[in-house]
Amino acid sequence: MSISHFIREVLDILDFNITFYENQSEKQIGNYKKERIKDEICHVFDGVLSYVPDCCEKCGVVNDQTIIKWGFKTVMTQLNKVSEYKTYLRLKKQRFKCKACHQTFVASSTLTKLNCSIAQRVKLKIATMLEDSVSMTYIAKQMAVAPMTVLRVLRDFYEPTLPEKQALPTVLCLDEFKSGAFAEGAMSCILMDGEHTKLFNVLEDRKKDRLEDYFYRYSLEERQGVKFVVSDFYSPYLSLTEDVFPKAQVIIDRFHIVQLIGKSFQNQRITVMKSFPNTDKRYKQLKKYWKLLQKKQSELDWCHRKWQPSFKDYLTQTEIVDRLLSYDSSLAKGYETYQAFLRVLCYSPDKKKQEERVNEFEELLSQNYSHLPESYRTTISTFKKYRKEIILALSVPYSNGPVEATNNHIKVIKRMAYGFRNFINFKIRIFINRGKYFRTLPKKGKEKGQATKNAA
Repeated sequence: MSISHFIREVLDILDFNITFYENQSEKQIGNYKKERIKDEICHVFDGVLSYVPDCCEKCGVVNDQTIIKWGFKTVMTQLNKVSEYKTYLRLKKQRFKCKACHQTFVASSTLTKLNCSIAQRVKLKIATMLEDSVSMTYIAKQMAVAPMTVLRVLRDFYEPTLPEKQALPTVLCLDEFKSGAFAEGAMSCILMDGEHTKLFNVLEDRKKDRLEDYFYRYSLEERQGVKFVVSDFYSPYLSLTEDVFPKAQVIIDRFHIVQLIGKSFQNQRITVMKSFPNTDKRYKQLKKYWKLLQKKQSELDWCHRKWQPSFKDYLTQTEIVDRLLSYDSSLAKGYETYQAFLRVLCYSPDKKKQEERVNEFEELLSQNYSHLPESYRTTISTFKKYRKEIILALSVPYSNGPVEATNNHIKVIKRMAYGFRNFINFKIRIFINRGKYFRTLPKKGKEKGQATKNAA
């Protein structure tokens, strides 16, 4: 293996027109040495770029011994780090002169773009790191480049997507997330294809007039193709569906339904807890074990006893809950109501169970809750107001679960990047990350076995 080939392999250079001197006597001190550049010890490799051009880059005349060599031009190209040392290639580029037009030009290479001193491999590494939830300043520091270089790579490699060219999904999921000062109210809107759990678009503002301006870009025929719109209790989303999607049905997300009744019970627990002095053991126990009270009763551990210092006894989770509810009779009644709604507010593919849960839900709505705090009555009245949308949520498998997962990842991106000042950059980072979170899973049963067989 020649020295040129070996160095190209080490530095990951694919241009075979770049060569390195084979020995010390070829008018060159050597192929490699360490140098101090900007108060930093760096690896510096010396190479030559030369070839026979096919034509003149200026006038286009074919090279029939009309183009001659005209000296060299030395440039410094930044490469990927080697052993954590900043690495450069001091490249002597061949200059050419055309006898036809009497103009000169410099040899070009695939190593870098025109008039750029950073290798394409470095930019590819930066583009790969942008897929992770790290700040662009951190990437710039790791790759020894300026933060603006990372921003240019972001714009060059990941062009802003244009979902307007795509067809609207059959199941459209809507939700908001806290974005930044560039949005009015600091809240933006996220759109997702609920049927395929794919991110569709991210809008800068969640207000109804802005959303209408966006969706009216689509024709009436395309908007009529939307069958379901999944959202929370945010009223502008519900009125938007009536105005923009005439054939769509609204589905209230089951998570927000459970969250609403859960907050009512949590407020009651806090009220009961504060009725005791801070030094009272009941106050401390209600504060410490609040998660067990919020948990679904069927998921509590009733078999394994563990030492509980607060009670000074070995207890299971169900026994802890029983003791906590014994402190107040109204809290026990609120817990029963909360658990009754938890049992009902879940989706099942079995149609018989769907009908049973719908009937149970209507029975719960018809009961009298005057003995419970005001927060319960407000929640029940909300359930009655959106009774049709909630019943539909019990009958279809669609929910805002993937949207909530995306919102969590967005929060991580924001926290690691210390916020964003530009919405376009923020949007691109979200779209870059979305592919890692929603992957196509192998199908179950025979199709999965057949796919494995074909792969083998």
